[in-house]
Amino acid sequence: MATVLGMISRKGGAGKSTITKLLASAFAFTDHKCLIIDLDPSKDIVNWWVTANETGYADKNIIVRAPTDADDLFDLVSRYEDEVEFIIIDTKGEGSSWAVDLASVSDVLIVPCMNAKGDRERTKETLEWHQDLKRRAENPDTIPPLRIVLSRVKPNLLTHVRGNPKPKDLAAREFERHYEIIDQFNPLATMVPEKTQYREMDELGPLGAVLTKCRDSEDKNEKLKAFHFEAALAHAITLVNNIFDDRRMGDTHGA
Repeated sequence: MATVLGMISRKGGAGKSTITKLLASAFAFTDHKCLIIDLDPSKDIVNWWVTANETGYADKNIIVRAPTDADDLFDLVSRYEDEVEFIIIDTKGEGSSWAVDLASVSDVLIVPCMNAKGDRERTKETLEWHQDLKRRAENPDTIPPLRIVLSRVKPNLLTHVRGNPKPKDLAAREFERHYEIIDQFNPLATMVPEKTQYREMDELGPLGAVLTKCRDSEDKNEKLKAFHFEAALAHAITLVNNIFDDRRMGDTHGA
């Protein structure tokens, strides 16, 4: 029976698709078969997978599907739940009419949150929706737990330790809001930073496939890039572990 991870946010551009690709990359690299269900009308994940297959960066451990008139979300989950180990559901960043359906098939809900006023407000609304869903449920234990992930984090905040001076090239309000969001939501200990490797992942395909191409290349510069993709994959695997272990910022001294 597959473990289902549902991406949820009431705001577009929060980082759902990037985190979906990171999780799929981590599962595939560790030889776990996964299905991505793309519920976003823009078909970002479907288009990404088509490109990966066309350019030779596909991974046999990843399957991508989008609902059709004949196969809705429930049909796809039912069809693949015994064929794969993990199912990741990427969603559109608006409204909430689909949110209850997402919760009903998910084992964990993942909420990306960027360091911005609008993202903070939408994340708060999502938390309130989740709490209300648990209150209305006959058995609150049937509602999947919710994990908040800080996304698109500036590199100088990724390694910053609370109590140290503000990084010089960071706006004062952005710095303050970063720790306000941590205090308000107690997100997962692993943040998703802005990385060149993630942009290449978006353009080419799963991190593991890109890493293999770099390792196999005769170009010295490409071989040097392999180290950075190894680090990106290690970060993605740590994120997966923190999702399942529910390791929060509040549990670490760095927050």
